[in-house]
Amino acid sequence: MFFAAYAVYFWREMRGGPDTNETGERDQGEGLAPLKLQPKAKSPATWAVVVQTLAALGVIFAASQLFVKQLEAVGPMIGLSSAVTALLLAPIATELPEIMNAIIWVRQGKTQLALANISGAMMIQATVPSGLGLLFTSWHFSGPLLWSGLVTMAVIIYLLATMRAGKLSGARLGIAAAFYLIFAIGLVPLIG
Repeated sequence: MFFAAYAVYFWREMRGGPDTNETGERDQGEGLAPLKLQPKAKSPATWAVVVQTLAALGVIFAASQLFVKQLEAVGPMIGLSSAVTALLLAPIATELPEIMNAIIWVRQGKTQLALANISGAMMIQATVPSGLGLLFTSWHFSGPLLWSGLVTMAVIIYLLATMRAGKLSGARLGIAAAFYLIFAIGLVPLIG
């Protein structure tokens, strides 16, 4: 079901046509950095796009392997299980690049690009890793995992209610971020 949900999302996004910016004009990627393999090409060759994408995926894969190994080592050093360490630190490591990309693009006036990046990242993180985890690991729902699920559902409900009421603001997003603090504090009795 997770993979099917992502496939539907991907299909709908790809057939949605060109995006428009705030002024209603078509946004066709103006102002984007050139491809590293063909920096002077106005429209890079398909092979160059594929090679650069695969190289980037290779770097991401290697870095994620290193990150996971470090989490496995750091957890016992600080007296926490690997699962609890991952629950606390992985969201920061995975979301910080997305936040920085969004901030940079919004400051450059590329709001559509920032929003598309965040929504795509959230969709892929909610479906693909979950599907792979369910297929290839044995799940044992412990207290920390159940707590993380409950806090996640609470923040989702809060954000949906806030958006439906049309009251989404920076301050209300700050309240949503406070749910992470609630999650971290709630872990203390569960791991003690």
